[in-house]
Amino acid sequence: MLIFENTIKSPASRKTYLYHLNKFMAFFNVKDYDGLASLPQEKLQIMMEDYVMHLKKMVSPNAINLPIAAVKAFLDCNDIELRWSKINRLKPARVKKTGGEAWLTSEISKMLTFTTELRTKTLIHFIASSGLRIGALEDIKMKHITQIEDCKSILVYEGTNEEYVTFLTPEASSMFDDYIQKRESDGERVTSESPVFRSTYQLGFAKVKPSTTNSLKEIIRVLVLKSGLRINQVMTGKRYNKQADHGFRKRFNTVLKTTHGVNISLAEKMMGHSVTVVMDNVYLVPTVEQLFDEFKKAVPSLTISDDQRTKMENLKLKQEKSDSANTIDKLVKEKVEEYTSKFVKDLEKMMEDNAKKVSIKIEEKDLELLRKISENSVEFKELKENYSHPERMA
Repeated sequence: MLIFENTIKSPASRKTYLYHLNKFMAFFNVKDYDGLASLPQEKLQIMMEDYVMHLKKMVSPNAINLPIAAVKAFLDCNDIELRWSKINRLKPARVKKTGGEAWLTSEISKMLTFTTELRTKTLIHFIASSGLRIGALEDIKMKHITQIEDCKSILVYEGTNEEYVTFLTPEASSMFDDYIQKRESDGERVTSESPVFRSTYQLGFAKVKPSTTNSLKEIIRVLVLKSGLRINQVMTGKRYNKQADHGFRKRFNTVLKTTHGVNISLAEKMMGHSVTVVMDNVYLVPTVEQLFDEFKKAVPSLTISDDQRTKMENLKLKQEKSDSANTIDKLVKEKVEEYTSKFVKDLEKMMEDNAKKVSIKIEEKDLELLRKISENSVEFKELKENYSHPERMA
């Protein structure tokens, strides 16, 4: 069993495989894993064929592969070979997928009006804002949540090859803070290891258990029914055109990729998709800041409350006006500095030219005086001699 668990890298996939393996064992009343692994090969072959026939009656043709893969993975780890080509021929043909539509923002807003539970409201905001798979929530702890501006970043599948980062809008972040504060006020000591969603409790200081995937799915299912959103929906087989939990992820994907200016490759990273764009998983390693810059472009469309969205749009317009005014002020200042600099330079040049002219005039007067002195040198000498001997002037 240890080998089986270690061959499945993703925690979410591991839980899913164990779930389907346990259902297979329960169907045939097999009590433990060792008992299953010790069954004769021919008996297991018959059991597997019977189980496929059972699944054909119970699940969608498109969903039959997963429970079969879970059993096959266990048998492979125990070196049990079955005639899988024969088993695979029993599987039904795949059909056109249903449940591919996304929840509308107005529909999510309606859901929120049908609950007063803070945990439920927070759950809806959390998955609508981040696009998380519902199965990932069970393993997310407080240490995976980081404040970034007025939003929050979420580290998903930490330490695995599937690790990625997504975000909460300011609206969802505020709701999440309220939920955590409520838990603390009820007596819980919230630490970095605390689960982001706690199972229901009577006393806050009781032992904390994370909400299971099935319980979170049930919360959403009941809320969707209470809000009346299933009344006019189309049902194909056993699935509605909008899946209760996955419809939030569909919406997140749609909003991101239809928002002007959002980089599609970075949007895929925030979805946790690693191989949609060829080689991106190897060569494209964006920073959290780069992802957040893309996420911010979609925040208005991801916001659920009309009042919150209007408030954000008004703040954006105010900021744009402020930026525009600052730009104009900057341009005016630059022009003033340009003209001032030119004026100062012209003035300095004019003063320099005038100084040269004055200097030239002074030099010309000096030359004229020297010329006259030179021409009248005899008279000058006599005048000097007379001043030296006053008696001669008597």
